[in-house]
Amino acid sequence: MPAATEPTLQRIDATDIEGLKKAIIEDGAVIIQNFTTPELVDQVNAETRPYLDSDKPWKGALFPPETRRCPRLVSRSKTVREQWLISPVVNELTEFFLAKTTSNYYGAEKHTYTTHPIINISLTIETRPGSAAQRLHRDDKNFHVDHYDQTKTGYRVGSDVGMAFLIPGVDTTIENGATQVLPKSHLWGMERWPKTDNLAYATMKKGEAYCMLGGTYHAGGANTTLDQTRPMHGLFFVQGIMRGEENQYLIHSKEEVLSWPAEVQRKMGFHLSSPNIGFTDFMSPVEFMQGVEREYWVDPDPAFTGVLQSDQSRA
Repeated sequence: MPAATEPTLQRIDATDIEGLKKAIIEDGAVIIQNFTTPELVDQVNAETRPYLDSDKPWKGALFPPETRRCPRLVSRSKTVREQWLISPVVNELTEFFLAKTTSNYYGAEKHTYTTHPIINISLTIETRPGSAAQRLHRDDKNFHVDHYDQTKTGYRVGSDVGMAFLIPGVDTTIENGATQVLPKSHLWGMERWPKTDNLAYATMKKGEAYCMLGGTYHAGGANTTLDQTRPMHGLFFVQGIMRGEENQYLIHSKEEVLSWPAEVQRKMGFHLSSPNIGFTDFMSPVEFMQGVEREYWVDPDPAFTGVLQSDQSRA
């Protein structure tokens, strides 16, 4: 009997957006080639190093004690904020898989709303020598997602509420902790549990990125080396109507948020999700922080009032 073929992840160039969409629909994950440059990765490594070195060990089941973390990645790394968060490939894929458009009637008048994805977590995790592998898991567990078996029907775009981009700070290998993945597990129902056979490994070169849906089973791999660390820079997104795991509204100062371009503010959740989610005194959070004064209140929905456009002109 010939040996079974080990599962692998498709590797698609960052410019091939349709190819990336197809691979994610098929496998729930993909390696994005030429996502960034090694030079930009080195910049992010340098920007996160002080926070990783000052982090505490983890005591619990979520992370091995040998790992270190740098949360608040978007505000702590200018490179991540200006180069990766708003990159075309991130925008195209998150909008395709996570944006949601619905319609509603006010009397006989039809209104259509679109909620756009926002950051769920921005985080660097460094796996150090001796780190055990994580348990296989789905990232969308926090959002109580109902997963129904799609192995026979094929994937329905819109089934997932989250997705992630992981950018390695070094070349990743099985030995230093490459992410373990179960391709096509995004198609599984809730009763099927993940086994460690048939694993694929997200081995990557600096400049590549691993992208997956929130319903794809995966785990940080074990670092069995004696002298290699594996930093992994992560951008995790969720639908704009969801509450993010990392509380963006408390960890970034008003001055930081107002210094960001409007596109960054939107992705970080500081604008409204259409029609009315997230207002502060009937204004967008950005308008509130800017101290905008109004003679009268207006409908907060950015689709009706042009709030996003006016905020963008101020940025």
